[in-house]
Amino acid sequence: MKNVKFLVVFLSICFLICGYVVDGQTLDEKHKIKTVVIDAGHGGKDPGAIGYSRKSREKDVALAVALKVGEYIEENIDNVKVVYTRKTDVFIPLHERANIANRNDADVFISIHANCNENHTAYGSETYVLGLHRSEANMQVAKLENSVIELEDNNEDHYEFDVNSPEGHIIMTMTQNGNLEQSIQLANKIQDEFELRAKRKNRGVKQAGFYVLYKTTMPSNLVELGFISNPDEEKYLTSKTGQDHLASAIFRAFRAYKDELDAQLVKAEEFAEVQRTEEKIKDGVYKVQFYASRRQQSEDSEIYSKFHEVEFTVSNGFYRYTTGNFSDLENAKDHLRMVRENGYKDAYLIQIKNGKRLNVNVSLSYKN
Repeated sequence: MKNVKFLVVFLSICFLICGYVVDGQTLDEKHKIKTVVIDAGHGGKDPGAIGYSRKSREKDVALAVALKVGEYIEENIDNVKVVYTRKTDVFIPLHERANIANRNDADVFISIHANCNENHTAYGSETYVLGLHRSEANMQVAKLENSVIELEDNNEDHYEFDVNSPEGHIIMTMTQNGNLEQSIQLANKIQDEFELRAKRKNRGVKQAGFYVLYKTTMPSNLVELGFISNPDEEKYLTSKTGQDHLASAIFRAFRAYKDELDAQLVKAEEFAEVQRTEEKIKDGVYKVQFYASRRQQSEDSEIYSKFHEVEFTVSNGFYRYTTGNFSDLENAKDHLRMVRENGYKDAYLIQIKNGKRLNVNVSLSYKN
């Protein structure tokens, strides 16, 4: 306990000094989504929440929806591997769910659950990311999902602190999370799809100390599909139509998130290519200087219509006009030959290198 309290104090100091890291990654560190882990909550000896009718179980709803989400992804998105923490009614320890995602180098982790409440009128869908719970209700949801640890054998060997203790929640919610921004991005899309596609009440994106989110090393969400404790929502959650709609909403959100991230990567690559081009130019670009005058030429002058990429600089009272922009010397020489053949016999090559202008002496051969 002393070690836990020391860790809490240490994390608190780090939090105050460093602030909360929202996104520690740069675009260059991000990569296309290749693997997604779909986690059906509970299972086996852990039924999860029991429905209002006392006949339905959270573990069955979570598994049915999880398998449909994975099926939609496999059928509609190329080059994305789907990994399931479970595909049957088996018990998977909480720590092992996170381990499965980490071992598979997953790019996204989605844990699927159904909510419950003593108030049988509570209804709607909500999606959680790891963070500081802002209400007692959020903390109670996290405690309920974390309580599966009590069903595990030798659980003291796998958890470094009591996850449902006040100290445990502080440790989890104050841990710096480099994936928080992307987790929220995906969570918002899931909630939007629940509202627009599945016509569910949108209870919003929330934060709380879920151990399974704490241990994963990628953008992660825990989805509460709806309240199995509400008699109307229980019927929806256990129906084929309801499960199809909810799975489709999660799938559409995942696809939109992936498309958005891919677009960011394309922009990042385009920017990198521009930078590489600029570096080439800085290292030495060739231009053909073909005209100089003490007066600036108008834009309808023939020098602009005859040649491409015409630019000018002012030096010693002269407007010096160049055409072309070449990183390759042979291409620059070909352009120089063309300029001279068009009447500018005194044209010559210059090179811009490290911001300096250098004359380039070349010999040209002409075809008879």
